[in-house]
Amino acid sequence: MPSLAYDPARGERFLEAVRSLPGYPAGESVPLRSMAFESDALLRLPTYLRHAQCDPGHPLLIVQDRTSMRRAGEDLKPKVDSLLRSAGWATELLHIEAEPSGQVHTTMAQIETVAGRLGGGRSVLALGSGTVTDIAKHACYLREQAGQGHVPFVVFQTANSVSAYTSNMAPVFVNGVKRTLPSRYPDALVCDLETLRDAPAAMTVAGVGDLLAAFVSLADWCLAFTFGFDSGFSELPQRLLGPLDELLLEHAEGIRRGDLESVSILAKLIALAGFAMSLSHSTAPLSGLEHVMSHVLDLQAESQGRPLAPHGTQVALATILVAGAYQDFLGAFRPDTLRMEACFPEISQMRNLVTETFLTIDPSGTAGEECWSDYRVKLESWHAQRDGLAERLLRWPSIQMHLQELVRKPSFLRRILEAVGSPLAFSRLTPPIDETQVRFAFLHAPLIRRRLTLGDLMLFFGMGREVLWRQLWSTWGVEQRTPLLEA
Repeated sequence: MPSLAYDPARGERFLEAVRSLPGYPAGESVPLRSMAFESDALLRLPTYLRHAQCDPGHPLLIVQDRTSMRRAGEDLKPKVDSLLRSAGWATELLHIEAEPSGQVHTTMAQIETVAGRLGGGRSVLALGSGTVTDIAKHACYLREQAGQGHVPFVVFQTANSVSAYTSNMAPVFVNGVKRTLPSRYPDALVCDLETLRDAPAAMTVAGVGDLLAAFVSLADWCLAFTFGFDSGFSELPQRLLGPLDELLLEHAEGIRRGDLESVSILAKLIALAGFAMSLSHSTAPLSGLEHVMSHVLDLQAESQGRPLAPHGTQVALATILVAGAYQDFLGAFRPDTLRMEACFPEISQMRNLVTETFLTIDPSGTAGEECWSDYRVKLESWHAQRDGLAERLLRWPSIQMHLQELVRKPSFLRRILEAVGSPLAFSRLTPPIDETQVRFAFLHAPLIRRRLTLGDLMLFFGMGREVLWRQLWSTWGVEQRTPLLEA
C-alpha cells in the first residue's frame, strides 16, 4: 500500500525532513507551530490555541460565514463556541456576509472588515473552509505588514476542499480578476477528522479535484522553466507530495465512504500541497492552465451575478481537458516545422485581442485592462526569448520525456473522480456550466495572467486550438463512465 513520503502530523520532525529536500529555500522557516490530524481534535482545541500563543486573557475572534455545518449530528459552530467559552475563552463572533450571488468571496472589502476587528490583544480562529481561511489569514497579514504586531492565528479546517490552510498566499479578487497575493501561514492547523468526514461530499470531492491539478500543473511549471519564465522550478513539490496518484487511487473509495484513515490522508495531502506552493514561492506547482481556465469561468459567472461552481471540481474537469491537450501536444509538436518569425505576435495586436476579448464579460473594460497588465509582462518576456528559442527547442526530446513523466492520462484522472463520487461533466456542476463558457475559458485563459502554460505555447506556435477543442470536448467534456482497462 502506498504511503505518504512526508507526514505533516509529525510536526517539527516533518519540517526538519522537508528542509533537506532539493529546492527548499535556504534559511527559510515555517512558523506553523502545530498541526493536528486527529479524531476528536475539536475537544483539544483550547490546547492547540495555547500552542499557537493565543492568550485566553484576551478576546478570541472567531471568523466564520453563515453556512450551517454539522458534526456527528450536532451543529458545529455553536458547539465550538460553547466548548471554548466553557474552557474560559472570551469569544467574539464575526460573520462574513455573503455577496449578492449568495456566496462569500475573498475580496479586499471582506478582508478589511476582518482587519477592522483586530487589535486589543485579539487572537483569530478561522472556523471554515478555504475562503474563510484566506479572508482571515490576509487580514492578519495586512495588520502585521502595517507594523501593528503579530496576530496569533489558528485555522480549524471544516472541509477537505482546498490547499489554503497551509499556504502563505491568498487568492483575492482584484478588479474582478482573481490574483494571488503574498500572505502568511497560520500558527496552528486543526483537522478534526469527524468534522472533515461530515462536511458536504461536494467539498471533499473538490479537494480531491484540486490535487489532481498537479498532474498537468507541474508540466506547465516545467515548460515555464524550460522557456526562461520561472527559474524557481524544482523537484521539491513532487518529492513532498510523494506517490500522489497511487494514494488518491488507493483511498478514493475510503474518501467517498468517510473512512477516517482516508479522510486523514486527504487532509494531509491537501496540507502538503499548500506547503509545496509556499516553499516554492509560487502557486505554479499546483496551478497551471487548468486553474487559469477555472479563473476565467469564475470571471464569467461573476459578471453575470451567478454563483461559482465548486472550485476544486471545476479545476478537476479542466484538468482532464488539459491532460488531453498535453497528450495531443506531446504527440504532435515538431519543433522543426515552426516558422520562428510567426511565434512572436505583435504587442499592439495582442493588447487589442486581450482588451476586446474581455469586453464581452466586462463592458467597462476594467477586467480587460487588469488582464492586459499581467499578460503584457508575459508577452514582453516571450519576445525577449526570441534569439534563444531555437536553441531551447534543440533540447525538445528530453523536455518531452520529462513532461510525459509528469502528466497523467485523462482516463486515469476521470477514474479517480468517479471513485470519489465527483460529477464527470461541467453540465453536472452546481450551477451547471455549458460548452460555450468552457470553450471561452480554454481558448482565452492564456490571456489573463503572466504565467506561461501549455495554452500560451499552443497560441504562440500557431497550433490548431479550435480543432483540438472540438476533439477534447467530444471525448472528455461530455459525461461518460471510464472503462477500467482504459484507465
